[in-house]
Amino acid sequence: MGQTVWTYRELRNSGKTRAEIAQGVRAGKIHRLFHGVYTTTPEPTAETAWEALQKLRPEAVLEGRSAVEAYQGKQLSLPLTARVPTPNLRQGAAHIIRLRRSRRIRFQEVRGFRVVSLADAVATCLAEGSVREGELRQLVERSYVSVKGVRRQEKEVKELKTTRKAQLREFLRVCASGTDSGLEKSFVSALQSAGFQTQQNFLVSGYRWDTAIKALRVVIDVDSRKYHGSDERNFIVDRWKTNEAQAEGWLALRITDDCVNYAMPEIIMLLKNIQAFRAQHPRKVLGNRGMGPVWFWHNVLMDTY
Repeated sequence: MGQTVWTYRELRNSGKTRAEIAQGVRAGKIHRLFHGVYTTTPEPTAETAWEALQKLRPEAVLEGRSAVEAYQGKQLSLPLTARVPTPNLRQGAAHIIRLRRSRRIRFQEVRGFRVVSLADAVATCLAEGSVREGELRQLVERSYVSVKGVRRQEKEVKELKTTRKAQLREFLRVCASGTDSGLEKSFVSALQSAGFQTQQNFLVSGYRWDTAIKALRVVIDVDSRKYHGSDERNFIVDRWKTNEAQAEGWLALRITDDCVNYAMPEIIMLLKNIQAFRAQHPRKVLGNRGMGPVWFWHNVLMDTY
């Protein structure tokens, strides 16, 4: 494919006269993207707009909706949204590209584009309402996975210099970031739907718990029988993980995959009982607030005793 984005000087050097360039623009064969930058593609795309922007402002970075689309792996849509550090924005056609001056031009490479951090992009979209919150939540939960994902999210939020940080933190609070599996994500979503504020991959005495409800001083692990029951080392580590948490004053709960799939209402009821007790007696040790022997109420076990 030949060259499709040209500066005015390049068009002149290719042999076109001033009149031919002007006539091409009027006829729709040449599209003006910026002052002095053109494209000869029949329909300008986000990619051609980005190529044009790189000719004028190589330090530019994608932000907002355009950055989110890059992270999602989608075809970028018009108008392209980007930020530049210079006061001379040199605006292009509004339906093709929109520029904003900003000192926040920290970037990373995504699919060949220079883009702001995911946290930065999400903050902008939340403030502008340019991407649905459900779509943003899916992207956040898919991108910030495991302990590394949680650390990356915390680092990006900390580095963000904007008045939109409070809104971003509130949004991230209800996202199931840091979950390692679909089962954990389903469990965390159920807890959040019930009104509990959770924190994933929570650290206690050097051990990571799948989820914590800090307001209740409760830590929870979702144990898959395939993983936790097949290795002697895991068996020992899990016991001492629970011992350490309880020694530090945490109520440690261990939930199986069958519990998430078949006994979620009972789990929520147990946590609601703990929540009620904590509210009435914030300094007392938990009393009789359990559900009773599990074989009396767990759907998987009721027929086995």
